[in-house]
Amino acid sequence: MPPEVRWPVRTLSHVDLWLHAFAMIGTDSATVPLYRRGYRDSLVVVKNQRNLLTALDANRPTLVKRLAVSGGYLSAQFLPFEFSNWDAMRYAIERFLQAEGDPRRAPDRETQARVALLASMFPAAPDREWLRLFLVGVIDEQERFFGAEHARAIRTRGAVITAVDSLWQRVYRAKFERFLNNTAQRQGDLLLSLPIGGEGRAATGPTRRAMVTVPFPERPDDAPEVLYVFAHETTGSLVGTVVSDNTTPAEQRAGTADRYVAVGQVQAGAMLLAAVAPELLDGYRRYYLAQAGVRPDAADTASRLRAFDRTFALPPVIREAVQRQVDIVLSGI
Repeated sequence: MPPEVRWPVRTLSHVDLWLHAFAMIGTDSATVPLYRRGYRDSLVVVKNQRNLLTALDANRPTLVKRLAVSGGYLSAQFLPFEFSNWDAMRYAIERFLQAEGDPRRAPDRETQARVALLASMFPAAPDREWLRLFLVGVIDEQERFFGAEHARAIRTRGAVITAVDSLWQRVYRAKFERFLNNTAQRQGDLLLSLPIGGEGRAATGPTRRAMVTVPFPERPDDAPEVLYVFAHETTGSLVGTVVSDNTTPAEQRAGTADRYVAVGQVQAGAMLLAAVAPELLDGYRRYYLAQAGVRPDAADTASRLRAFDRTFALPPVIREAVQRQVDIVLSGI
């Protein structure tokens, strides 16, 4: 029996479907966007060309209104990582709605746990009604549009998958290995996702393995983008701890700490690459400046560095603490 591949490169259609649906109803104004720049607009054009209006499109105004008062249901964006496929996820949501959010009304222990998880994300009747309407839209979107589009994209990007897998498994996984081992991320899955942008997503999967979701490049030459976002995402827990330790309760309530985490992850990814793969560092800076919509004053490396540090500025005490933590992890202490 061949040994298990560590950190295989994969795609998961139900993860893409769920994130796609959120991308189609929301707005993404973060400095580093969660979703690929222009993602929704490009697909609206495709749908208009086909004269196609799904239930997700038709219900978007109603769904958007609730997003504004609920904080965007941000935790629900991590929901698909709890499931191995769309059928299992749909079943859990339908049982949750049928039970009106009460785990005691679910048919078995596993479903009770799923219902309890969903109840933590959608605790009140208006939240459950939003989820019901959203689920109707996601199902219609999958059946009439996204399922075929996703399958087509996977077929046409076979060379991209090969390029990413080769770059990752043959060259860079070993360079990241010490950091991954020392941050309890020895085993995991590297997920290529069509909707995802530079912010990426990191979660724990149904088998409790780490799952890091990164953009799915359009061309083989863009395969290094996967490594940039992987570096950004795998430093997330480290940055979160540093920011928590170096901000006040008032800053945390005001959202200042969240902004420091977002900026800190970009800086931490650069610090990690500077230590383990410095040849990627300038490309990383170019990529994240582009994600933020920033053009340096000039095209040279020094100008990019200045623009990068200006765009992703951190208080010195937090930046120094992040650098110390990256150094400590890599030293194995």
